[in-house]
Amino acid sequence: MAIEVPRLLVEFILLGPADDRRQLQDSPILGDVWIAFAKNPDTRLELLITPYKEQAAGRVATVLADQTGEVDANIAYLQGIVAASLTFEEVLRFVVPMTSWWNEKRIADAITKYISVDGPMEKDINEILQAAGQWLAGETVVSMQDREAHKRYVTLAGLILWAEDQPTPSRKPTSSNLIKEFQKRLRGRLGKEIVKKLRKLLASEGSNRSREGDKSLVWHVSLNRTATPALTKSVPSVKADAARTLFTVDCREIAWAVIDSGIDATHPAFRDKSGETCRVKRSFDFTRIREIVSLDNIKPDKAKERIDKLFDPALMLKRPPKRENAEEELRGLAEDARKGRAIDWELVESLVEIDPARPAASDHGTHVAGIIGADKRAVEKMAKKASGGSEVLPADDWSSGMCPDIQIYDFRVLAPSLRETEFAIIAALQYIRYINERNSYITIHGANLSLSIRHDVRNYACGRTPVCNECERLVNSGVVVVAAAGNRGYQNFETDEGVYEGYAAFSITDPGNADGVITVGSTHRSWPHTYGVSFFSSRGPTGDGRLKPDLVAPGERIRAPLPGNVWGDLDGTSMAAPHVSGAAAMLMARYSELVGQPRRIKKILCDSATDLGRERTFQGYGMLDVLRAFQSI
Repeated sequence: MAIEVPRLLVEFILLGPADDRRQLQDSPILGDVWIAFAKNPDTRLELLITPYKEQAAGRVATVLADQTGEVDANIAYLQGIVAASLTFEEVLRFVVPMTSWWNEKRIADAITKYISVDGPMEKDINEILQAAGQWLAGETVVSMQDREAHKRYVTLAGLILWAEDQPTPSRKPTSSNLIKEFQKRLRGRLGKEIVKKLRKLLASEGSNRSREGDKSLVWHVSLNRTATPALTKSVPSVKADAARTLFTVDCREIAWAVIDSGIDATHPAFRDKSGETCRVKRSFDFTRIREIVSLDNIKPDKAKERIDKLFDPALMLKRPPKRENAEEELRGLAEDARKGRAIDWELVESLVEIDPARPAASDHGTHVAGIIGADKRAVEKMAKKASGGSEVLPADDWSSGMCPDIQIYDFRVLAPSLRETEFAIIAALQYIRYINERNSYITIHGANLSLSIRHDVRNYACGRTPVCNECERLVNSGVVVVAAAGNRGYQNFETDEGVYEGYAAFSITDPGNADGVITVGSTHRSWPHTYGVSFFSSRGPTGDGRLKPDLVAPGERIRAPLPGNVWGDLDGTSMAAPHVSGAAAMLMARYSELVGQPRRIKKILCDSATDLGRERTFQGYGMLDVLRAFQSI
């Protein structure tokens, strides 16, 4: 059981008073991790660990697995990133001593002094807690940035460790009562209690450092963030139908990845125009990638447990390996990490590829894929066949997407629970690069990410989060990446004067913050000049001042296929992004020299966009205009 440490207190110790935050935090534990542990001090959190400089993720994962021993940390790795499930104490004991920050001589000497000499640590902690208590009480404005980084780190770490052992209140206090309670505690003997908790831990951290020498393995620790879906007449609005007709666009040789919640491949809208062949070429379930590449699989009992789940008939693996081979493959993936090797995607492939007919986790991915590639001709053909050959009047809601003959790859990363998914998205992006490199030509030409991960500006440079970096690598490999801007453009929250409602600048979400990604906001489906940018559409600029979104496209009440052979309307920048994916695919289909040139495609689409007369940080370059894009080449 545990009590919650107020967020205001954590932010004050990390960054200083709200009106005097002049510098970034110094410790390798990013702010979102501190705050998450402060809210639930005794909780095990899903974390992403970024290796230091040239260190291989497999080596970092192996060292961490060796140190955590029997702890159920479920450590897994991909290229350049390690995932682990850790308690706060485990982060301090095992991860922090592996960081470059901890191995700096200045920090190492200071921590050693704290362990060996009585007095200084308690004095420093009491001074910081006293300053925090005065600030929370409104008695004074105190600068916190003058305190050395290791002193703030030790104080905050001790405070959360102390809170972990405190009894949970019978009723959760309000935020103001929680702060008042801590004001009382901060004036008491809290410093002495914290020191008792810290001494043993710091000595353990020190031994971990000596065991690894001065070798820095870890750069920083962040949360494995949650991704959510960024929730007719839209195709004519962007003139895609006119461009298709005038330029005779044939997208049969173009393939697009839909990284989402899954596609209902049984929907007739995803068959070819004859109604015979499904255009969803392959489906992959990356929601379980964490278990597949976990270092725990080197343990026979863990491997058996994972195999039992993998062979659940409900998963509908496309080409399941023999059970004994699967156990060997899982162990092989775990051993590769210990040998410093990269992920062997050939071994992973048979464990993530599923039958496209497996039901999707939600409506979202089917709807997004339909905007890109639904074919109403196939729907009419199938309806006629079902009626015994008699003529069928087309329904009003049957409509073709941007590219009704495109090939689609289904990557499922959004599970029904929408829990920590950043690791799964990164894995899917890396696998797309692998497919293209293995085939020595671009097999998957583009990727659509109609999903949204909120960017906390205190933790990463804007556009440099793990998922943004992976998108940049995919763009650099020649793949077009299109992402939703997010639906955070309108916010309301409580103030002392009441509810405040209004537009929110700097609200672009990840991976839309990545520079090479084509980031798409939303506008009205058929009257964009009248209604402009949708009220919910996230607005720029980015946190570091770059223009985003890049474009806007229809995103309100967009009609497209839904699972179960039905059609329906959804709203959001999620619906806007696939319009741009379709436009990029059409350009490559017509002009083959653009294949492998994602930045050039982005420039063509942006330069040819229609100005809606709105603020640039609302509309970017303007509304997608496919016909003008074709005419500009």
